[in-house]
Amino acid sequence: MSQENVELVKAAFDAWNDGKLEDVLPFVAEDIEWLEVEGRPEVGMEGEVRGSETVRSMLESLFETWETYRLEPEQVRDLGGDRVIAVMRESARGRASGAEVASRWGYLLTIRDGKLARVEAYRDPKRALEAAGLSE
Repeated sequence: MSQENVELVKAAFDAWNDGKLEDVLPFVAEDIEWLEVEGRPEVGMEGEVRGSETVRSMLESLFETWETYRLEPEQVRDLGGDRVIAVMRESARGRASGAEVASRWGYLLTIRDGKLARVEAYRDPKRALEAAGLSE
């Protein structure tokens, strides 16, 4: 099951990079928990949101804020059981400002029944790796 979880996470980020919200939502469990560990000020999100409709609204705001927004995998690794860690390279361009952003993120993901059940997003991938008991 672990390699299947890694492939599911890669496919979810591929759908994200296509920029169509409707392509991302099939990967999301109805009762998903999404935690922005350090918050996302550009969409006014801090803390944890629950449920696929709330996550849909959050992602709509994110996609509206950015003209382009990509998360390219540097590392996607099975942690055993139902957990996967992903270190991603973010690149984005603001819709209104045209400002460009480049950074790295870490995601701890929990998979249940072939869907993303919990997403923990870390602005610093080192913190995600530490939370998973790993180092870079």
